Amino acid sequence: MENGLLSDLNENQRAAVEETEGYVRVAAGAGSGKTKVLTRRYVYIAKALGVAPEHILSVTFTNKAAWEMRKRIRSYMPDEDGGWILTFHSACHKILKYEIANLAYPSNFMVLDEEDQKTILQRIYTENGLTLRNFPFKKCLDAIEVYKSQSDYVPFLTDPKRETPAPDLPCAEDKKSMHFVILKYLESQRKNFFLDFADLIQFVLYLFEKEPAVLEKWANKFEYIQIDEFQDVSGEQYKLARRLASKHKNLFIVGDPDQTIYSWRGADVRYFNEFPEKFRGAKTILLDTNYRSTPEILAACNSLISRNTDRLDKRLKAAKSGGERPKYRHERSRTAESDFIAEEIGKLHEAGVPLADIAVLYRGNYMSRAVEEALVRKKIPYTIYSGIAFYQRKEIKDALAYLRLCVFGDDLSFLRTVNVPPRGIGKTRLAALQARAEAQGALLLEALRALHAHPLFKSTKAEQFIAAIDEGKAFLQEHDIADALDFILQRSGYTEYMMLCGNQDRLDNLNELKASVRDFVDSAGEEVNAEDYLNGISLISNADAEEKKDCVKLMTVHTAKGLEFKNVFVCCLNEGLFPSRKIRGKEEMEEERRVAYVAMTRAEDRLYLSDAEGFDAHADGALYTSRFLFDIEKDLLDASGSFSEGHLSRSKSYIQKSELDMGCTPAHANIQIFRAGDKVRHPLFGAGTVQELSGGAYTVLFSGGKTRSIAVSADILIPLYEKKA
Repeated sequence: MENGLLSDLNENQRAAVEETEGYVRVAAGAGSGKTKVLTRRYVYIAKALGVAPEHILSVTFTNKAAWEMRKRIRSYMPDEDGGWILTFHSACHKILKYEIANLAYPSNFMVLDEEDQKTILQRIYTENGLTLRNFPFKKCLDAIEVYKSQSDYVPFLTDPKRETPAPDLPCAEDKKSMHFVILKYLESQRKNFFLDFADLIQFVLYLFEKEPAVLEKWANKFEYIQIDEFQDVSGEQYKLARRLASKHKNLFIVGDPDQTIYSWRGADVRYFNEFPEKFRGAKTILLDTNYRSTPEILAACNSLISRNTDRLDKRLKAAKSGGERPKYRHERSRTAESDFIAEEIGKLHEAGVPLADIAVLYRGNYMSRAVEEALVRKKIPYTIYSGIAFYQRKEIKDALAYLRLCVFGDDLSFLRTVNVPPRGIGKTRLAALQARAEAQGALLLEALRALHAHPLFKSTKAEQFIAAIDEGKAFLQEHDIADALDFILQRSGYTEYMMLCGNQDRLDNLNELKASVRDFVDSAGEEVNAEDYLNGISLISNADAEEKKDCVKLMTVHTAKGLEFKNVFVCCLNEGLFPSRKIRGKEEMEEERRVAYVAMTRAEDRLYLSDAEGFDAHADGALYTSRFLFDIEKDLLDASGSFSEGHLSRSKSYIQKSELDMGCTPAHANIQIFRAGDKVRHPLFGAGTVQELSGGAYTVLFSGGKTRSIAVSADILIPLYEKKA
């Protein structure tokens, strides 16, 4: 078994698999086989070392990656269910199911996804006269996430007697303040026993700090810990990893600093880069052989990423033989660029390339419109690839809310289902219910149970609604989740309501949901209940729920991370679009360059890069060619297309000014740069002396004592004398 496990690994891959003890950092370039290494190492530890899988924690970045790893492991260990191959959030959820009672908190807590959080906020807004003009939901969710960056608030959620949370919310009495909204959100969580994603990790960290015996138990349990995508861990995840590895000190991390693209989520590449300094005796293994892309594609990728200065120096080398140089196409308009992409896709398909092997990548979702229109014109089928689209569809949210109401009886699910289909329970009756629930500290379902016979509800279908939920609860006790979901939707009248609506797509989606429930039960590897399924759904980014057809895939670069396609088009490579106009500093620009690198390294056989001229409001005006195209050495690209007169020089000038504004050393333009004290001449103002360079402009003192500001990008000054050394 050992020979079969290791025989097809290269030297460095094998070294990584066999390096089981102590602290190990693996710098794994794109396409270098890191999933293979993680999988084989897991099996090696279990088989060659004889360690029970329950003592191996393997953390992945996504649920899809965890599923793929479990699938590969079963080819070596058919009976292994991979119970501890999980994301950070899923692992914390599992630990809390065992241990949250130590915080006097019920183990049947419910995990909120982002849509659930928005529903809570909407209710807070409605009850307190707030609107999105006060605070957009995203701003509130960001503020809540920042507030929960430390675990000090956890006791407020676990102790109903606590009147105020910590850290303090000094403006919470003002209904128009963000602090008020945060407090009401926390109170809603406490009342309903809701946990959001931030809570899952913070509750575990708080539990480990409050109960050292619990930490010792779990640190002792996990003899070996391996973590994928370590370049994207946050401070809380890093802290959790250190604590879990504190007993056995066997921590194996895999990552690629050149693919760190989630700093906006709290990811900090320094945890990967500084690993040898923080963990004494740590070994580093480099995986730099790429098995995905051609040498020509990798040459362009290496050229691009080498422009970043804050990185671990490495160059990917190809295992494949030669192929085509990446194609770069410049067009005179965004429409023409999209037409080029559609035409090239048509040519590839005519040559026998399946459409499913083609992906179009872009920086932001809004960039897909022109490409979509071009594909429609060419009658080329496509899909917008999204990890969460399926579970965000209305009918899916409704169906799951019915199931959740039967399991948890929570207010969110009640409000979503009570009047779908219509049951005559409008705003006035809901207000009465909410007043009753508030007065008695009860949930809305219980309030309706108490009031359904009241004259106010006489003409409604409240009694039938309660009966449907009660029968659904009873049915769940005796049947599996898939049958129960079908029963609940039938008994509540929701299935008939969808049929009367006459939307076949929605009915198809409901059938797909039922099939997914069945798949979940069949693939779980252990007995599961509705509670497990519902919390699992909240944790899943369901990319594989999308229909699989022979069609072109359109997606953002962030969605594409971890995927690969034989043919990749990267479009909209313009300043202000890619890189984004929101970039303000050198570190942000280096991350943006890593995003471009991730996009390019998705390609196996063919890579197409494109940009356009014209005007785009998203770019704040005129379109200039992206600096990332200038980053790549010219002879590495097969370029075509016609530039309008002066476009390249204007693009370089724009980039020059941008780099000066960010405090970067200009890399692409041929504009002469002056320093304070240099003597210069202006064609109109004459001779002068440069006083300073700031904000992309020179301050020049001209003869006669007049001081003027001259834009660097104008490239209008000439040296009067030889510049200072």
